[in-house]
Amino acid sequence: MKRIFGFLLLASGIMLYSCHDENIDIPTDGTLSEKAAQITLNEVALESATTELEYEMNFYTNAEFALSQRFMVGKMWRWNEKLRYKMNQCPGLSIESEDGGYPKTITLDYGDSTVLHNGTVLSGVIVIEISGPRSSVDYTRLVTYIDFGVDTLTINGTCLVTFDKENSVFRTMTSDVIVEMDNGLTIERTSERTWEWIEGMDTELDQTDDVIQITGFSNAETSEGDIYRKDITEPLIRPRDCKYIVKGIVEITLNSELISTLNYGDGECDDVATLTKDGESYEVDLAGCKMKYDNGQGKAHNNGSSNGNGKGH
Repeated sequence: MKRIFGFLLLASGIMLYSCHDENIDIPTDGTLSEKAAQITLNEVALESATTELEYEMNFYTNAEFALSQRFMVGKMWRWNEKLRYKMNQCPGLSIESEDGGYPKTITLDYGDSTVLHNGTVLSGVIVIEISGPRSSVDYTRLVTYIDFGVDTLTINGTCLVTFDKENSVFRTMTSDVIVEMDNGLTIERTSERTWEWIEGMDTELDQTDDVIQITGFSNAETSEGDIYRKDITEPLIRPRDCKYIVKGIVEITLNSELISTLNYGDGECDDVATLTKDGESYEVDLAGCKMKYDNGQGKAHNNGSSNGNGKGH
């Protein structure tokens, strides 16, 4: 007999931030090309949105057994002062399975607007097909994004999540998505990313203690014909108590040429990253996905190298 569990989930949460591609400003000193800046700033927005949707998918699938058990005995989560979602803002959730077992399908419906405390707006639908329980040595999750929105970005596509048989905190996510930016630009993006909960894995119903580490790469082609690649060369760190990625380095190549290095910092929670090209560094405003200007140029400092080591303030 097929069972369907449906309810609005009330959950405590960390603040994960996403930005968009409005107001992109380009430095005018000639060192950083408009193309390099545009692609890099688009990737700032895409990384933020990708982290947001991946967190939603991973959190609910990690907690699916406990959620099913709590619902079956009539228990619901309580609101508290550290919610991920604003009051009365949460996705509709249903769990469908054969006699409570596997395979199991989780559907998250964010409607037209589900607002997080940090102001990020989620919308659309995520459907997750789970082949087996977390205790299995070999299982997968097939995730489908249906018009899933993160602020002004809209994402459609799939992600296949596979699990390491020896270490359950590792998960490899292979995705194939199409992202529509708010200016009409579309980006076809394939990626392979590995997530590790470096803190908070043992408390599956509690988001407040989560710290996540991300590695991997992506390949992309825009509707304007640009083909580029992004590599995470030092792991990205997203903590529970900050809106932004606080640490890690990514490199972006266009036509096999390195066009920028983006350094998210040394772990301090702020809204600044440093973009480096040919020894020149520029501050990036993570809140607005644009350059921070200094004397009209957006330049942070010249650190004498192009490896992005160091964060301008």
